[in-house]
Amino acid sequence: MSTMPPSQQRLAQAFVDLAASQVTEPSDPTGLLAALAAHGTELLGDCVTVVLYAPDDSVGPDVAGTGKELLHLARSAATWGEGPGSEARRTGVPVPDTALDGERARRDWPRYAARAVELGYGRAAALPLHVGDDTLGALVLLGPGGTPLPPELLTLGQSLTDAAGWNLERDRRLRETRALADQLGQALTSRIVIEQAKGTLAARHSITVDEAFRILRSHARSHRRRITEVAQEVVERRLDLQTD
Repeated sequence: MSTMPPSQQRLAQAFVDLAASQVTEPSDPTGLLAALAAHGTELLGDCVTVVLYAPDDSVGPDVAGTGKELLHLARSAATWGEGPGSEARRTGVPVPDTALDGERARRDWPRYAARAVELGYGRAAALPLHVGDDTLGALVLLGPGGTPLPPELLTLGQSLTDAAGWNLERDRRLRETRALADQLGQALTSRIVIEQAKGTLAARHSITVDEAFRILRSHARSHRRRITEVAQEVVERRLDLQTD
């Protein structure tokens, strides 16, 4: 197996691409997965790489790579719960270089190993895709022949996978921050509308703001409506609440 290290320029470009790849949807980071698979195949010697991404056990995983047969094998392996990718995703630890015609592969991944050997691969490994504290997928490496995959190759593969994971974690945190900001904004808007409605009722009926709030709340409960909706109609003079 060729172990000539990639140039510093190629490495730098790969990490820049993985950091810059956009995640349009948290459950479908297609561009990022494709970039990871492409750079893995380009930089990791004679290996081909496939990315398995399964953030939700209730739906099928996303896979990225090249070649219809290889992608079909990756999807089948996920369905079977077999193969190095499924194992790394499940355990959160790397699956070391493994001979596909060896005892371990035949015992733990019988269908996967047999099919991979048919496709011409002799070695396999997988590196977990960590997103924060979660393991949501793996980078699978498949090498030809019987020569073991070099440790430095697996180290580089894990670094590429970690870079993709950091991108996913950054995107997840950004989405959480935006969602929290939206919730706080909605809460503030609701509070302002309720305060306006209290003032409107208090002025209209010459009552205290506490009494005005009691009227708003009582009407909302009795009509099974959100108090913010009732308050908005009061402010817009589409609802005239009466005192007892």
